[in-house]
Amino acid sequence: MKKDNSPLCLVSVAALAALFAVPSGGCLAVKTEHEVKPIHITMDVNLKVDREIEKTMEAENRTPLPGAEIIRSMADSGLIGMDNRGYFVARGEISEEQRDAIDDYNSARRAKMVEIAASTGVSRADVEKRRVVKIRQRLPEGKGLWYQLDDGSWTQKK
Repeated sequence: MKKDNSPLCLVSVAALAALFAVPSGGCLAVKTEHEVKPIHITMDVNLKVDREIEKTMEAENRTPLPGAEIIRSMADSGLIGMDNRGYFVARGEISEEQRDAIDDYNSARRAKMVEIAASTGVSRADVEKRRVVKIRQRLPEGKGLWYQLDDGSWTQKK
């Protein structure tokens, strides 16, 4: 093979070498673009919601909501049950007075759920779901309270 040392050939080799040369520091600067997405941390929010629900439930134990005695006797007799949002509903024929008691009780409970939702930044529906789980866990044995499962079916605490 014959070597060509002409100036044109040397310039071409030098140009190629310069094109692929790494800067003297040995680093290459590469520009990248990326998107920063927010990370949603639900654990802290859930803990805050749970704490607020616990406080509300403890307060209701100390100072029952309006009509709590009527609600308790209707629940014990099976006339009403708790739906899957944590509110009481009739499971049979009830009087107008009993219906009014249920409405008053549920309104007071709903107001508490709205308050918790506003203070935690969570929807009322999510607060209701978390509260219903806590209520189900605390249901006493042998009371026979009817409650609605998440799928809409009804069962009785035994």
